[in-house]
Amino acid sequence: MKQTTERNVLPFWTELLLLAGILLITAVTRMGWPGLTEFKADEARLLQLALEMADFSQFPLRGISSSVGFPNFPMSVWLYALPLFLWKHVYAATLFTGLLNTLAVAGTYWLARRYWGVPAALTAALMFAVSPWAIHHSRKIWAQNLLPFLVTGWGITAVLTFVEQRRKLIILHLLFLAMAVQVHLAGLALVPVTAVYLLVFRKRVNWKYTAVGLLVAGLTALPFLWYLLTAGQRYLNVEKAAAVSGAARGWDLAALQHAWRLASGWQIHALAGEAFSDFLQTVPDMTAVYLIWGGLMGGGLTVMLRHIWQTRRQPDRNTELYGMLLLWLTAPILLFSWPRLPAELHYLLPIYPTPYLAAGILSSRLPRKWSWVTLGILLITAVAQLAIWFSLQNFISQQATPGGFGTPLAIKLEAANTARQQFTESGAVEILIAGAGDNPQEAEFPAVFDTLLWDVPHRFVDATNTAVFPQDTAVVLLENAGLGGEVYLEAAGETAIIPQRHGEADLYILILDEQPTPTHIFDPPPILTNWVSYAGYDDPVLAEDGAAAVWRVYWNVGESSAADTHMFVHVLNKEGEKTQEDTAVFPPVQWQPGDLIVNTFHISWPENAKLIRTGMYLYPSLEPILVFDAAGNPYTDAVEIEIE
Repeated sequence: MKQTTERNVLPFWTELLLLAGILLITAVTRMGWPGLTEFKADEARLLQLALEMADFSQFPLRGISSSVGFPNFPMSVWLYALPLFLWKHVYAATLFTGLLNTLAVAGTYWLARRYWGVPAALTAALMFAVSPWAIHHSRKIWAQNLLPFLVTGWGITAVLTFVEQRRKLIILHLLFLAMAVQVHLAGLALVPVTAVYLLVFRKRVNWKYTAVGLLVAGLTALPFLWYLLTAGQRYLNVEKAAAVSGAARGWDLAALQHAWRLASGWQIHALAGEAFSDFLQTVPDMTAVYLIWGGLMGGGLTVMLRHIWQTRRQPDRNTELYGMLLLWLTAPILLFSWPRLPAELHYLLPIYPTPYLAAGILSSRLPRKWSWVTLGILLITAVAQLAIWFSLQNFISQQATPGGFGTPLAIKLEAANTARQQFTESGAVEILIAGAGDNPQEAEFPAVFDTLLWDVPHRFVDATNTAVFPQDTAVVLLENAGLGGEVYLEAAGETAIIPQRHGEADLYILILDEQPTPTHIFDPPPILTNWVSYAGYDDPVLAEDGAAAVWRVYWNVGESSAADTHMFVHVLNKEGEKTQEDTAVFPPVQWQPGDLIVNTFHISWPENAKLIRTGMYLYPSLEPILVFDAAGNPYTDAVEIEIE
C-alpha cells in the first residue's frame, strides 16, 4: 500500500526526468569503461567456471575457494554464466554486474517512493547512485558484488510480505535470501533478520507458502550439499580455516567503520594503494561532503528511532517499516563485530541501501521547502562525489597502485588479444603463459590469462627460473618475472610490447621459432629413470665479486606424470666445500614430447669451484631419480660436470 502524500508528489514528467537522470548516472558509473575494472585471481577463477558452464562443459557443484578455507557455493557461478550464454567474453560478465547494481538503485527508488514519497526516493537513489564504494563494488566480476541487487530484492519482498501482507511473496523473499547467502557468506547476516520478521509478523504469515519458499531455497543448495557429501575432506583448506578460526581480534569498531566507509565514500582513496598520498594532492578535501552525508543518514536514523519510541504502544505502518530497516542495517554490523569473525569491507555490503533510505526518510519528514533545499545541497555533494570518483579512475588507469586497485582489465585484454592474434598469424601450436607461478589455482598471473585465453591451447610456465621451448612454433605471453624471462627475451624471434601503467613492468608477446642451443652439448646425453635427458649447459656467469653465479642447464622432458619433481644443483670446490640450490621443475603434468626446458640458477659460488652436480628427485619424499649408465642400469643420483 502506498504511503505518499500530495506534498511529496511531483508532476509525472518531472519525476520521470529526474529518475532517468539518476539511473543514467547509475548506469554510466557502473557499466561505462568496462576495461577500467580489476581482473585478478578470484575474478578469473570465477569467470573460468562460469565459462565452462556456459560452454556446456560442466555443471559446477561448487564455487571458487574462499579465503577462510571453505569452498563457496556455486550460486555466483550460475548467475555469471547467464550473460555468457549470450556472449562468451569477460565484458559480458562485467557489464552484468553493473546492470544488476543499476537495478538495485532502481529498486531503492521504488521502495522509498512507495512509502515515503518522491523526495525520499530521489534522496536515497541519488546517494546510492553516486556513492563511491557502491560504484566500486558494482564494476567488476566478484561474487559479493551481486549482493546489493539480491539484498535489495530481499528487502523489497520482506516489506511486501510482512507489512503489506502479500503472503505469496514469502517464496520470493526466501529465494532472495538463499541466493544472497550462497553468493557470499556475508548474506548469513540476513538469516536472523528474516527469522525475526517471521516471529514478529507470524500472524500475517502463510506457513504453507513459507514451507514452499524454504523448499525452493533448499533446492538451490542441493548441488553444493551433494558436492560436500561426495568430496570427503578434499574441499577444506585446513590451514586457512584454522588461521581464521584462531584469529579472534577482540570487540572493536572495524565493522562499524566499514559500514561508514560504504555508506559515505570515506577513504575511497584507499584504491590508490601506496600511491594514495599522490592522489590526495590532486583532489579537494571531502570532509564537508562526508559530514553532510553523515548528517542526513544519522538524522534519518534518529527520526526512525524517535518514531518507534513514540509509537511503541500503538505501532503504525512506519513503526513496522522503520523497525525492519533498523534490523536490516544493524545485523551485518553486529555479526561482523563478533571477535571470531574477520571484518572486511565487502562483508558489510548487505547494509545497502538502508543508510540511503534513512537519509530519504529524513528528507520526507522535513517541511516541503526544506526538503527541496536538502535535495539541492545533496545534489552539490553528489557532483563532488562523482568528481572524486572520476579523478580516481583517471589516476588508477595511469599510475601503478600497489596494495590498491589492480592492473586494469583493458591492459590484460590487450595482451591476451595480441597473443591470440600472433598465435593465429604465426601458425603456432600453443601459447605459453610465462610469469610468476605455473598453477592457476595458486598464482594470479596464470589464473588471469588461463581465463582470458580459455579458447586457445596454452600452458603455464613459472618464468622465475624456467623457460619452456616446445618442439614447434609457440607464442609466449611473458611477464618478465625473472631469470626464465631473460632466456625468453634472448631467444625470441619477434617481440611485441604491451605497456602497463606507469611504475609497472611491460608485458611481452614473443614468437619462438626454434629451440636454443646450449654452449656445451652432452654427447651422449645423460638419461634419467623418468626419461628426462640432459641436453647441455652454459658456462657460469660470475658476479663481479665472484661470490655468486648464474648457470643454465638444458634438458628434454620425459614421460608426463603427476609427480612433483625437483632439480638440485651442487657446486663443489677443491676443498670439498659445497653450495646448493634446488627448485621445482616445470610440472611433469604439462610435459609434451619434444619440449626443451632451460632452468637458470642463481647460486652461491665457492672459491676454486671444480665440479657441478645436478639431478632430480621426487618431492616431498626426496627419493632420487637416478641416472642410467651406458648399459642402461641406474647407477648414480647426479650428472657431474667438471668446471674448467
